[in-house]
Amino acid sequence: MWTWAEWIADTVLRATGLDPAAGAGAALHFFVYDLLKITVLVAGVAFLMALIRGALPLEKIRRALDRPGGRFFGYPAAALFGALTPFCSCSSVPVFLGFVQARFPIGVAFAFLITSPLVNEIAVALLAALFGWKFALAYAAAGIGLGISGGLALTLLHAERWLVPGAVLAAGEEAEAPLHGWTARLRDAAETSGHILKQIAPWLVGSLLLGAAMHGFVPEGFFQNLFAGRGSWTVPLASLAGLPLYVSANATVPLLEAFVAKGVPLGTALAFLLSAVGVSLPELVMLRGVMTVRLLVMFSLVVLVGTTLIGWLFNALQ
Repeated sequence: MWTWAEWIADTVLRATGLDPAAGAGAALHFFVYDLLKITVLVAGVAFLMALIRGALPLEKIRRALDRPGGRFFGYPAAALFGALTPFCSCSSVPVFLGFVQARFPIGVAFAFLITSPLVNEIAVALLAALFGWKFALAYAAAGIGLGISGGLALTLLHAERWLVPGAVLAAGEEAEAPLHGWTARLRDAAETSGHILKQIAPWLVGSLLLGAAMHGFVPEGFFQNLFAGRGSWTVPLASLAGLPLYVSANATVPLLEAFVAKGVPLGTALAFLLSAVGVSLPELVMLRGVMTVRLLVMFSLVVLVGTTLIGWLFNALQ
């Protein structure tokens, strides 16, 4: 799917004459490839969600979730929906924004946001091929469980009070009139997509520059060697180290295999990679448009604590 982005990144490297295997060449390849991929993903998902938003009875869904017992089904439904969507952490953001703008319960929206990048059918199938179906299903259950429990935790913290003012319609406030006709809907979707990209562009470039520097100049095997110990402290350290990185769930499978082959305990490796998949610096940059810094910190802490507990559990079972 991303062959064209790989070709452009390779072409840029050939033009510079840099070595793609390490240093500045590896950093440049990472930056060009991920910038192209994230831009297309965010623009495409934002465009699609703007179209869907105009077609779905979001107000009726929101009212159903606000009824007694509605949220009881809302959390697992949102987490399962997240597990079925093949999104990375960045491309999950436009969907989350749609939930927030439609005044969905904040915990339900977070259940989707946490689960969506962690679990998808491709990653589960790859894990099953390498580690067996029991491990793959346990991984999926852990990701969905983290989404549900994280959503519940942020509900109990009343996380909606830490949204940026104006990010969500106030109770009783009227939403925009529904658009009629495909021409109007397509124009609105294009404007929404462009607005989101324009808003995040400088921060996205900055965060990718940081990620590229880490990718190109952090020594090979650094993380494997750092987490190879079996002390319980290595699990939260691994979760913390993975937090700012940008990795897709599918890319974690060979990384997980490499970590385990280097002697890293399975739970510790899983904590690092779940953290890297569940939260990323580009994602936090995009969420800053609707979340205060306090909410970004709380969201990151929920993922950090959840991935640490999962890591400890898998190490104990191992």
